[in-house]
Amino acid sequence: MTNQTESPPIGVGLRLGAMLLDHFFMCAIAMVFFLPGFISNMAAAFDPSHRNPTPDFMSGVWGYIGLYGFALYFCKDIFNGRSIAKRILNLQVVDNSTGKVAGPMRCFVRNITCVLWPIEVLVAMINTSRRLGDRIAGTKLERFDPSLEQPKLSIVSIGVPVCISYGIVLVLMLGFSGLGENSTKYSETSYNPSESAALKKTLTDSLGQYLVPDNIRVYDTIRNVNLKYILVILKLKRNYLADDKTYANLEAKTLELIYTEYPQQTFIGNLEYFYRSPGQLESRYINIGTSLKPKEKK
Repeated sequence: MTNQTESPPIGVGLRLGAMLLDHFFMCAIAMVFFLPGFISNMAAAFDPSHRNPTPDFMSGVWGYIGLYGFALYFCKDIFNGRSIAKRILNLQVVDNSTGKVAGPMRCFVRNITCVLWPIEVLVAMINTSRRLGDRIAGTKLERFDPSLEQPKLSIVSIGVPVCISYGIVLVLMLGFSGLGENSTKYSETSYNPSESAALKKTLTDSLGQYLVPDNIRVYDTIRNVNLKYILVILKLKRNYLADDKTYANLEAKTLELIYTEYPQQTFIGNLEYFYRSPGQLESRYINIGTSLKPKEKK
């Protein structure tokens, strides 16, 4: 039987405090999921030898794990309508029609509109019990009533909204990552070991007194376009990066050698020099070859 006791109204200060506290806790949780990827990227930044030619979406597998942090933001109330902040402030999401505790799916739906946070804040200030998400999901926010029956949750009831949330976030992030004009997608299976070795030998024979080719990779295919992808990472024997004139001369010699083997219009690539000294790493990075950007019509 539904509890008919009228719950005291929620003040504007308490409502806004709950929203801010929810945001703080969920951002902190999201950071925990992104921390391994951040550490991995920091390690790669100081080790050019193992840097990926073109990083995978959000740095590969760590990025996909990190997305769970975003997905959980929309599922913050699925445990009996009470997020961490709502438990601290004694609040709970309930069904607007029956007054019973809102189910996990309803709580997920009400939080999708969190992306419209300026609108949600305004609506919550006008009606502290029902923001926009509550009106869509058929829920409302009330003070926690310990006499209200708390339903038992199952793995399915919790897992379904989490999986849906993750799927939505993944599709959106993949869509946005594909919008970058400079993103270069090469085919892993098109790696050309013989051409990679030949280019490495050319650079070693001509510039061996200045540097050591550290990572040379030639790929034959880019997005099914008739262009190659070339990555050239060069380890300097001395810090030629400290003097702009010396570096410019070295860069010109390197480009001349690369463009002799591969005409500029036949590939897209990256050229990086780095110099490592005790406790320090310096590097310079440029794009080489042509570009996938469409030419402007005159």
